[in-house]
Amino acid sequence: MADILFISQSFLKENTQVSDNVDVKYIRESILWSQDSQIQPILGTTLYNRLKDDIQNSTLAGVYQTLVDDYIQVCLKHYVTAECLQMAHYKITNKGLQIQDSEQSQPASSTRLDKLVEKEQNKGDWYRQRLIDYLCEYTSNYPEYENPDSGVDTIQPTRDNYRTTIYLGGISRPMTLREKYRDV
Repeated sequence: MADILFISQSFLKENTQVSDNVDVKYIRESILWSQDSQIQPILGTTLYNRLKDDIQNSTLAGVYQTLVDDYIQVCLKHYVTAECLQMAHYKITNKGLQIQDSEQSQPASSTRLDKLVEKEQNKGDWYRQRLIDYLCEYTSNYPEYENPDSGVDTIQPTRDNYRTTIYLGGISRPMTLREKYRDV
């Protein structure tokens, strides 16, 4: 499937602190990564692909339009901003990894950058929880969410949002695909 974006570069620049002169290639890559890594696990592959198809075909309407406009875009802009912060600070050149610099400004310290990235990710997590709550409340409006496709290549919707580095128990070894899908 073609690269379909849930938010545009202009939406990001108008609704965040991302400057108008930020290179489009940074923004596009950040949007694609954030969609795939942060939004698709919540929606599941089936609903995610439905929304991408509707956007591509200009048929996004009704509850699907509400989902994208009021929940996905608001969440996504913070994850994309966090990604842009990281990518805009450094540049890969033939001389190696370089810190962006100019005559009139100083690059932010890596400590300050890490704090800004964390702040944007926390905002994204908060809006991501709103997205999860909305989908749980209105599950019947989204049959692709309620009854996703099955298969090894299909991401099933998750209702888990927040992550922790503290071990909370559970399965002590990774489950193989064979074990995961043995009863399917």
